[in-house]
Amino acid sequence: MNLNNLKYRLANMMRGRYGPDALYRFLMGMMIFFLVLNIFFPSMVFYLFTLMSGVFAMYRMMSKKHAQRAKENETYLTLRSKIQQSAMQFVNRFRDRKTHRYVNCPACRQSLRLKRKPGLNHIKCPMCSNEFDIHIR
Repeated sequence: MNLNNLKYRLANMMRGRYGPDALYRFLMGMMIFFLVLNIFFPSMVFYLFTLMSGVFAMYRMMSKKHAQRAKENETYLTLRSKIQQSAMQFVNRFRDRKTHRYVNCPACRQSLRLKRKPGLNHIKCPMCSNEFDIHIR
């Protein structure tokens, strides 16, 4: 069997399958992570997590139920986006901790970035136009 024949058979087998996506890559990354953990700290738990993530990733890739797999991937991407946004907000707050203060609007809960001016500050929310006072030390 030559290489071209093998490529043709593999392409024919994958026809109509869902294939790899972002959730597949995450699951494979988790499989490698648990595999490395299992090498350094041998445990049945790490082995089972390795096996489960690998099997689930392969099941998703070989599935013919495109709508369900796309919905799972969309849910994963939404969750990942929220986590990335929260992490970026944490990094920005830490970076600006000496020059700015972050407060939430009491009406709409929008996070506002304010210059750190000591004393009483009058603030107008740009989202809901609510006006309130805040004391900055």
